[in-house]
Amino acid sequence: MSPPAVRSYEVPGSAEPGYSAIIRSLQQKDGPFAAEPREVRTVYDLFQYAVALRGDRPMVGRRQFDPATRTFGAYEWMTGAQVAEAVGEFASGLDQVYEAHITAPKAGPDDGPFAHQQAVGIYSINRAEWLLAEFAGHRMARHSVALYDTLGADAVEYVLRHAQIGVVVCSIDKVPRLLRLAGRLPLLRAIVCMDSLTEGGTTPTALPFTAAAVGVLREWAAAARISLLDVDQVRAMGRAQPRAARPPRPEDLSTICYTSGTTGNPKGVMATHASYAYSAKAHRATVDFVDAVHLSYLPLAHCYERNVVYSGMLAGGSLGFYSGDFLSLLDDMQALRPTSLLGVPRVFNRIYERIAAATVHAPGLRGAVARLALRQKMAQLAAGGGVHHALWDRTVCRKIRAALGGRLELGASGSAPLDGHVLSFLRAALAVPLREGYGSTECNAAATVTVLEENTAGHVGAPCPGVDIRLRDVPDMGYRATDRPCPRGEITVRGPHTFVGYYRDPAQTRDAYEGDWLLTGDIGIIRPDGNLQIIDRRKNIVKLAQGEFVALEGLETVYSRHRLVESIFVHGDSLQAALVCVVVPAPEAFVPWARRIAALPHASIEELCADPRVAAALLAELADLARAAKLQGFEVVRAVFCEPVPFDIETNGLLTTTFKLKRSVARDYYRRQIDDMYAALAVRK
Repeated sequence: MSPPAVRSYEVPGSAEPGYSAIIRSLQQKDGPFAAEPREVRTVYDLFQYAVALRGDRPMVGRRQFDPATRTFGAYEWMTGAQVAEAVGEFASGLDQVYEAHITAPKAGPDDGPFAHQQAVGIYSINRAEWLLAEFAGHRMARHSVALYDTLGADAVEYVLRHAQIGVVVCSIDKVPRLLRLAGRLPLLRAIVCMDSLTEGGTTPTALPFTAAAVGVLREWAAAARISLLDVDQVRAMGRAQPRAARPPRPEDLSTICYTSGTTGNPKGVMATHASYAYSAKAHRATVDFVDAVHLSYLPLAHCYERNVVYSGMLAGGSLGFYSGDFLSLLDDMQALRPTSLLGVPRVFNRIYERIAAATVHAPGLRGAVARLALRQKMAQLAAGGGVHHALWDRTVCRKIRAALGGRLELGASGSAPLDGHVLSFLRAALAVPLREGYGSTECNAAATVTVLEENTAGHVGAPCPGVDIRLRDVPDMGYRATDRPCPRGEITVRGPHTFVGYYRDPAQTRDAYEGDWLLTGDIGIIRPDGNLQIIDRRKNIVKLAQGEFVALEGLETVYSRHRLVESIFVHGDSLQAALVCVVVPAPEAFVPWARRIAALPHASIEELCADPRVAAALLAELADLARAAKLQGFEVVRAVFCEPVPFDIETNGLLTTTFKLKRSVARDYYRRQIDDMYAALAVRK
């Protein structure tokens, strides 16, 4: 077998004491990255470029809701020209709203050079009006501040106060939430509802708001001295009094993207137009697809989805929004038939479980054929043979692909590591390149990405075009750039796409950089093949009672690879000598397994989780995995609580809006179970 291809370019002579050599995209081996098209210097330039590409062709689509049947129909599309017209009208009308109600924000000593810029607040799930609001703001040099749809009242209040928001464009269900906060938001003066507040409007809502309820909202807003309008009204104002565009400069703010906040208040990450335009061009340079169709469902409030949308627009693609219900995502895919599927590990794990249950875990001949097909395809993939197979793509994989619309050409996962087996399985089953990427809000989610022809798993690829990566020593954790066989250390990132600071927080801004290098806090290895692998995190390190240091997030990544585990929370502290954990089982695999263990063929998942025999067997399974992964003895979990209720954003508040575990919240939420597990371990001694 030939040696694996090298995926990145090591800059000669760039290693320094305490730092690894710099690695770059292979596209920069023969010279600087050409960020094309050069005329796109701002996100508003990008928008104009995209609508010109689409012209009279479909650009933005949504499934029209029928209030009579309360169902979603086929996708209806706006052409590039229609999108441009809508943005122009809305921008002109929104400008009048600001003139009537908003004064320039007052600058404080820590507000920095962007305090004079006005912001447009956006608060909804992904939908066409979300983009309309952002690009309308950009047309008049206003930056966006997006709020996650799932934020609680305290977080919404904090962001709106901190970002000094005077106008919020939101879906109708958010209007009462904002009005409840009105007394604590003195700067909020206008709410523009994305859904029509009058009958016969262009955006009939799928939410149960009657005419009487809308009347109550209007009275409530008037009492709070807040102007309540809808998109139709604002566009009509723009048609009546059109305004010339006041385009932003590359150095102006494009957005303040608030971090999801695993601890403390979220930080406002400031990104310029130049940085997002560059990120979009860098992503575009890694994919050679034309006329791609993207399904947008990951939160646009996060930089990951926004970067995907921008790069797709730059490539002349079209964008279809989901219907608003994650449970109906497959139905949306059937209706849209997207060519790309972007997700996070939680999404891809669910897809994997469903495909595996219907194929390799199916009984009889169907299961036998599927196991043979996927085994051969994964072996071919491991040998460097690619994702396609002449026989199995036509017979087995075609049916799997049909469930996702039948036109997929590309998949990509980000936000957290995706299990290597799941990654390889989905590459084989879907017969598409499935890429992994790495980044953070502070670099527009654009640091590394796997190349299209990548066959291996367990890493996050090579630097994106135009991005420099190097590692710096972390001696207190034992990681050094001189480690052999591979350099190890904290990942640092440099490029035109990194953020310009945390809004109104100069101290944390200073801590985020070392010179012009962004400090990520993640620990990585530069592998011999030039790919970057994430192995640890500088934060979430605990010291156990006997003095051992444990990286909890790294262990969770290892244990989450088990087929019985959907989610896991590993806990340890300095007063205890052992680790304990909370596991949310993967239902498709766990239920039949646990029923056999408990000899209860009809037991529910709640009953199985409460059965001590099942918990003991699950703990043994995790111990076996720990041994196979060559974990240290102190890294093996010694007790498990089996939780039938998934970690969630809204139900129990254990996840951030980007599906990361809120560790401190989980610790408090499971305090009783943690104490019980440690008490039981003490008795066993």
